[in-house]
Amino acid sequence: MSNPDFETPAEKSVADVINLPDDQRQLVNWITHQQKVTASEVATHTNQTEEVTQAQLQSLVSQGFIQEINDSGSVYYQPRFVGKQKSRLSQKIWDKL
Repeated sequence: MSNPDFETPAEKSVADVINLPDDQRQLVNWITHQQKVTASEVATHTNQTEEVTQAQLQSLVSQGFIQEINDSGSVYYQPRFVGKQKSRLSQKIWDKL
């Protein structure tokens, strides 16, 4: 049963990442390669404060690119993409992502 008062972000594919601003695209790519990260790890990776990092992560969560997971009191972020379909994109495009 769905709740009309609660909107979920539109499902994103890996190809949608290319439309993000450069800093967000790089962050999503890094999180995708890591698979599961904390805000502290992101802050260290980006050399930014945890406050700035938290704002970036929440923006990406609200856009549907990553998801926030609470695991035994620890908060992690991981990619959130729709199921993989056979790619129609050339390898050159994938390499740019």
